[in-house]
Amino acid sequence: MTDVRPPTLLLAALLAAGSFGCAEPDLPEQPSADGAEAPDAEPAPSPQREELVAATDDLLRSLTRARDLLHEASEASQVGAARAAAGQALAYLIDGAGRGEVDSAPVFPATTVEERGGGGEVDDALTLTLTSANDAGGTVGREVAEALRDPLAGDLGAWQRDPAGVLATVEQSVRDTDTVEATERAVFELAGEGTRAIAWTLLAAEARSVDDVTQYAERAAAHLEVAQTAIETALGATPVEDDVPDDDVPGDAAAAGAGGTRSWSPAEVAA
Repeated sequence: MTDVRPPTLLLAALLAAGSFGCAEPDLPEQPSADGAEAPDAEPAPSPQREELVAATDDLLRSLTRARDLLHEASEASQVGAARAAAGQALAYLIDGAGRGEVDSAPVFPATTVEERGGGGEVDDALTLTLTSANDAGGTVGREVAEALRDPLAGDLGAWQRDPAGVLATVEQSVRDTDTVEATERAVFELAGEGTRAIAWTLLAAEARSVDDVTQYAERAAAHLEVAQTAIETALGATPVEDDVPDDDVPGDAAAAGAGGTRSWSPAEVAA
């Protein structure tokens, strides 16, 4: 008698046999598309970026020296010592001004390059850092240049074209006031935290009482701290993946803003 199996059972048996006979062989692992070697974790530092870091460090050093001297002036118990510390702070803020020697480039110029003889030599940290920011370009260059404009200088063009005129305006604004409140209003109308700090430092260097030096020096130091923090933050800016790192910075300190950034320590920026 012929053995007849149900069609469904026969099909299941055939499929089971085929699954054992057609097993796929193990394939060798394929190398990654990027090659066998992993890329370097950090690119080599560029000379322009290194110069920007060095110039900004020198600028921050002068701001720190001036701020510390202003704190010293505000804490002095004798008016002579207080005024001397304020005068030393002024030497760090303005090229050729104030009293005493400095060990880093003063922050602001007092004359234009042409007025210095046209030799192209630059002695102020503001101009040196702005030039380095323009040369470095990218997000960091733009951020540093913008911080030099706002909050530090306020009007970069005026400081470059006519620094003596800016200083004359600062001096006149505080000479025309006779109370601290009136002076505060006049200083607030000046552009830039560094410029405002100069105004208060000028007053502190010539004040006649310890109390006056304390009031002026404390205000000057507060303005410098705002500018210093902004520049430190700008130096820690580095491009994200979709940023173009080699864009040129406009000559007037890159008024255009920069896109997404994340913070790095200043030591990592040169990489």
